[in-house]
This record gives sequence, structure tokens and C-alpha cells, in this order.
Amino acid sequence: MKIKNLLSAILGCAFLTVLSLNAYAQVGRMEGDVFKAGTTEPIVGADVQIIRTDIKGNYPVKTDKKGHFLHAGVPFVGTYTVIVSAEGHEPSFFTGVRPDKEPLKFELRPGDGRKLTLEDTKKASGGPAAAGGASAPPKMSEADKKKADEEYKKAVAEREEAEKYNASVAVINAKLKEGNDAMAASNFSGAIAAFKEAVTANPTIHISHGNLAIALQKRAVKSFNEGNRDGAKQDFLDSIASCTKALEGLDAQEKDSKQKSDPAQNKGNRRTYLVVRAESEAILGGKYFDGPQAEAAVKDYDAIAELTDDQAEKKKFPVKGAKVLFDAGQTDSAIAAYQKILEADPSNIEGWHGIGLAYANAGKFKESADSLQTFVEKAPNDPRAAEAKAVIAELVRGNNLPPPKSLDDGKRKGAAPAKKKP
Repeated sequence: MKIKNLLSAILGCAFLTVLSLNAYAQVGRMEGDVFKAGTTEPIVGADVQIIRTDIKGNYPVKTDKKGHFLHAGVPFVGTYTVIVSAEGHEPSFFTGVRPDKEPLKFELRPGDGRKLTLEDTKKASGGPAAAGGASAPPKMSEADKKKADEEYKKAVAEREEAEKYNASVAVINAKLKEGNDAMAASNFSGAIAAFKEAVTANPTIHISHGNLAIALQKRAVKSFNEGNRDGAKQDFLDSIASCTKALEGLDAQEKDSKQKSDPAQNKGNRRTYLVVRAESEAILGGKYFDGPQAEAAVKDYDAIAELTDDQAEKKKFPVKGAKVLFDAGQTDSAIAAYQKILEADPSNIEGWHGIGLAYANAGKFKESADSLQTFVEKAPNDPRAAEAKAVIAELVRGNNLPPPKSLDDGKRKGAAPAKKKP
């Protein structure tokens, strides 16, 4: 039997993109109101320059019809000078402003409408009073100077980190597109090469690892079907490693308050990575008889079930885990897994079919015949029903067994163990 059918769920997965990634510098808000001096009359359309003074940055806005201004995207770490000017009024400014503090209030006196530069504010702040009535800042203590220096260094480092991140995003976007185009042409090796470059550009971005894992798995399936078992095995192992890296990157993103995080999207990505990893582990367990990989697949299938909202879909994953154990030759563990499934859901036809085969493999022919009989009764139109009937007949004839009874009474051997009453 070719392996590709076992991977039908994952081979249909859409590739993930990184086009929505942005710089992750944390931002705050700066707002205030501008009035004519001595009145509550707002000044509409006043120019407001929000100038970052610890490092370069300028965030201009204008006042609205109520004289209010707001900028919700200024970097949170930093200090600012806010300069306000308006036609027919003297300019005014405040220095040493931080985001997310109380709204600023400016009162502009009549004047010539001139505009101040940052250098003008520095000169004005050096005198007894600042332009427009804003007081010059007090002298800083040594402790304040030290704190300001630390914040400046932190701001510079954060800016450099954000710039590096943004630069890597541009490269990653290009490489993901290149990889996706290669995948569309079934050029798996080309896709793998492109996705590896995306990973190299920034190893912390989980989406690159996730795409690499899918491409590796696709090439593994192709290699296996062509008879290259050794090459396929290595690709399956590498796909598992890439999924693990993707999950670690996703964990880090969710914990990082500086990065935008969509819980629904994260849940979907996590489920995808787990599905890819579980399918590769299942193949290594069932086709290469790797017991630890089979057990790892069972754990991942359980995790996928937890992330699955559709109840019908959710039931499939414990069955997948039990089948992996059976395929890996761990018959007793498979029987126990199927029994657990049937305890929770006695109508699960996949559970009855699977446990029937597992019992036969363990030499428990009576239990096998009974379980397969229940499968036939519960799913008479299933394509496997005819084969199950033939197996039952062979078990009865070859082992001198009485014809199996219906499991509806729940009393026969081979039925899902009933829970004991307290």
C-alpha cells in the first residue's frame, strides 16, 4: 500500500504566509487639546509636532473640530517635545513628555502664526521660561540622569531590533513566495531550499519553520512511494524537527507582549503544526516500526483533539492514535486505546473495527469476531462490512467458535469495559 493516502489530511494544508508581520516595537498614545488663551474656544487645524528627542522620530498630527489631537502610534519607550502652532497665534510647546500620560493642554495667545523648530525649543528651555508659557524643565538629579541614559540605550537597542526584524520580514516574504511557487510546481526540493533561507533570515519566526516542515513531509511521501525509504525517513525526521521549532516559535510569540497576536490564528497555526508532526510520527511508527515515534504521535493526536472544535472531527484523532499503535506492532497498547475510545463512545464504528483487528492480531479470536460483528451491525453499508463478515466467518470456522452474538446487550467479551458503579 502506498503511503500517500495516510497523509491526505496534511497534504491538503494551505501554506502559511508571513505577509501580515509588522515591526513589533511597543507603541503608546499621545493626546491633548488646544484652545485660545483665556477661553474654552478650540483651535481647529492647529499643527502638532510630536518629536522624539532621545532618538530621531517625528509624528505630526492636526487638531480636530474640537481642538483635540491624538496619535496612538508613538513608540512607548522614549521622551518627546510637543510643539503646537496655528495661524494667527503664538506657538507653544512642552518638553520631556512621555506617552500614555495625562492629556496635554495648550492655550495659544494671539500672534504671528510662526512655527518653532526643535532647536528653538532647546534655546527657549535654557532660559527662565519656555516659549508660550511652558516652564523649562528642572535640572535632573544623578539618579534621573542614570535612568534616562538606561532608557535611551534600551530605546536604541529596541529600535535596532525592530529594524533588523523588519528587514528579515522582507526577505522572508520573498522566500515564502518563492517556496510556495515551487510547491505549486511540485518542486519540493526547490521549496525546501527557499524555506530554509527564510528560516536563516530569522530563525524565531514560526511560519517559516511550519512551511519547511510541510515541504519536507511532501518530499518524504514522494520518496517513500518511489521506494527511497532511507531518504524519506530522514525527511520525516527533519519535518518533525521543523514542526517542533515552529511550535517553540509560536510559544515565544504568544508570550512576547511586543508582538501582535491573534489567538484564533495562533490556535489554527498550532493545530496545523501538530497535525504535520503527528502524521510524520505516525508514518515512522507504522511503516518503520519506531515505537517511540508511535507514542509521540498518540500524544500529538490527543493535543490536536483538544484544539478541534468540531465534535465529529475531534473523535477521529484518538482513533488515529490507536491505529498508529496497532501499525507499530504495539497490539496490547492499541487494544487498550480502542477500549478507552469505546468506553467514551460505544457507537464509534472506527473503534469497533480497529479493536476487532487488534484482537485478532493478539490471538483473541472470540473477542475479534464479536467486535467485528458489532462493527457490521452498526455500519452495514460501510465498504469494509463485507470484508469484516468474511473475517468473522473465517474466525468461526477456523477456531471452532460459536457464531458471534450482538453486542447490543453490552455483556459479551470484547465489548468496551463498562464503568464500575461507585
